[in-house]
Amino acid sequence: ARIEGREIISNLAKAAGLATMIATMRPDIDNPDEYVRNTTSRAFAVVASALGVPALLPFLKAVCRSRKSWQARHTGIKIVQQVAVLMGCAVLPYLRELVEIVGRGLTDDQQKVRTITALTLS
Repeated sequence: ARIEGREIISNLAKAAGLATMIATMRPDIDNPDEYVRNTTSRAFAVVASALGVPALLPFLKAVCRSRKSWQARHTGIKIVQQVAVLMGCAVLPYLRELVEIVGRGLTDDQQKVRTITALTLS
């Protein structure tokens, strides 16, 4: 079921485009429910895999530096983690940019953001 779910999200991302996928999933990025945010991060990782990591870099930079919501920063960093988990060594060409994007999380005010950043970088 997981593979079929990834296929559906991947095909949807290719058909609808990045802007539509971001607009649709954006409200869930700073959802108070951590389960919703984790699921959203996994879905965004599939979108990144389908459309290419470079397409998502500006979005990830903005989310990981959000001043409005620590939940958004947490989810953005979690997206980077899930991209690495999903893509494995295929993420290596983008590693420098991804590390730069999440690096600020190590000194975040929120403990949960610092923790997910450390886990993502490890």
